[in-house]
Amino acid sequence: MIEQNNSFSYFHNSSIPLFILVTLLLGITACNQQNQVQENISEQPIPTQTPESDLTLNDVTLEEASEEGQMLWRVKSQRASYLQNQELIRVTKPEGELFQDGKVTYKITALQGEVYQDGNKIILIDEIEVYDIQNKVVIRGQQLEWLTEPGIIIVTNNITGSNEQIQASAQKAKVISKEKKIEFYGQVVAMVKEPVLKIQTEQLFWEIEQKKLLTNQPIKIEQLKDKNVIGSAYGDESEYDLGNKIATLKKNVQLLQTDPKVQISSDLVTWNMPQNLITSPGPITVLEQEEKVVLKANQGQGNFQNNTFNLSGNVIGVGQKNQAQLNSDRLTWYFENQTFEAQGNVFYRQVDPPFNVRGPRAVGQLENEKVTIEGGSSNVVTEIIPQ
Repeated sequence: MIEQNNSFSYFHNSSIPLFILVTLLLGITACNQQNQVQENISEQPIPTQTPESDLTLNDVTLEEASEEGQMLWRVKSQRASYLQNQELIRVTKPEGELFQDGKVTYKITALQGEVYQDGNKIILIDEIEVYDIQNKVVIRGQQLEWLTEPGIIIVTNNITGSNEQIQASAQKAKVISKEKKIEFYGQVVAMVKEPVLKIQTEQLFWEIEQKKLLTNQPIKIEQLKDKNVIGSAYGDESEYDLGNKIATLKKNVQLLQTDPKVQISSDLVTWNMPQNLITSPGPITVLEQEEKVVLKANQGQGNFQNNTFNLSGNVIGVGQKNQAQLNSDRLTWYFENQTFEAQGNVFYRQVDPPFNVRGPRAVGQLENEKVTIEGGSSNVVTEIIPQ
């Protein structure tokens, strides 16, 4: 027998499986309809019914377990209304729990929602909050679809997601509980707290346990200091490691540094932010914007702590103002005084006045055509000084 109280509350402070609850609700509804035609109606209060619902209960707990008996999910609600024709239960101020291996992994709250009779889908609306207990991640939005069997939570409308390292906003977020992963879609903006970064893209995957942010969509990363941009990067694909604070960008990569003013282009670049290193294992182009010098090589690394850039493999340096050109096997560029040191098969040429020379090593400045070539078969030093 099911006991009622004056507030028409069933299963008060108790929990039962969803399919049992639905069966009981159907039974109660049928009994209520039969009792209404009887002349002698019991003085005991009957369950609340509205034109929209077949039965309304207070303080209800719905839950679902696996065939092995492990809890899958649980929803507590202040009020639950069963709609038989739609095969769902409408809940007010639901508080949900998602389980994995018998432990609560996510807690979910909202103002209202709908639990479908098969127990495989739950819809929540207004003031959504999803809390990842282990990783202390909070996701907020205005609408949620909870696919209980695969453990997937989809949140839409004014999405934010945050923990102690990152705060993100997007049009949609997809939480894949088994993979400890959150996928953000649509106008994604992620702010990383240390170092301060602003990441913009259309799709961003947050692998929480691996502490990585990944995307295969065009991305913009800005490094900020005192709210000013001091470096920015663009690419068609990216991976950012929140642990070691290294960004790896692929395809059509461009990096811009403000001090010194440098533009770097490549198809694969690693940006080590703690060490302020930018490395490319493949073809790379460096534009030194102050003096309009272009450097190209098969690979290179910029160290912006000491303001140098090392290039190797078919190095070409061109001063764009006077078209002076230097070729070598290796070259180190010093941004502070706009000088270089080149080694291996050095070849230098200039247009005005026409001149070219070869040697094993060279130092100097491309832009003002002041170059010293050292060595050679006669160990001669050639110094080129513009008129």
